[in-house]
Amino acid sequence: MDQSEFETLLADVEELKKAVRRNNPFLREVVSSRFFAMISIPFGLFLIAFCAGTQIFIVRRGSFSAVPAEWKIASTAVFGLFILVGALLKWIFLARQARRVEAGANFWTVIRSVYGGSWLNLNLPAILCMALVPVLAILAGHPWYIVPGIAIFSAFPCNGIGLIVQRPEYFAMGWYVLAAGLLSLFFMESMPFVWSAVIWGGGLLAFGIVGLAVKDRGAPV
Repeated sequence: MDQSEFETLLADVEELKKAVRRNNPFLREVVSSRFFAMISIPFGLFLIAFCAGTQIFIVRRGSFSAVPAEWKIASTAVFGLFILVGALLKWIFLARQARRVEAGANFWTVIRSVYGGSWLNLNLPAILCMALVPVLAILAGHPWYIVPGIAIFSAFPCNGIGLIVQRPEYFAMGWYVLAAGLLSLFFMESMPFVWSAVIWGGGLLAFGIVGLAVKDRGAPV
């Protein structure tokens, strides 16, 4: 590749980035908010604490089956509530942001913007893989591989959103969960809760820290 071809390639890449930014103003306005970065840090810390507490019980009792039933019930309830609260907060905030940016828009408008159209060709294969991973892991008798499996495939839509909205926190989380998920494949079953904390707790912290570190919310990557 000579100098002129290299310069042409750079120009094409830059034009692609400009086209992405130009064609997705609605989505950039909705998701480029410090709110997601702020809530991801306490959620990440909670997940790390939850997994660490369970791992301590396992080490002291010798196995997960020996962990007190009260802890299993309480932790499952708290973890379920944690996921529910996170989903509701995301739904409410996205719906409110969508209405603020565009009259008549709602949560599903945001979902269609992220996963619909031509982006469906990028996101749908990853979503299908994430849906299939739990089935295969359970049938194979290795259910803990659900955690890294979903993390690895979630990196693709996460980076896709980062490309659409040009925000570094999405790239940070996407690459982090991909790397942590791949690494955990070698150790997941020996320390499942530790690696669950590393993957998802660490991913949320990476998202929050990078998101808060970037002061200009409208600046492209």
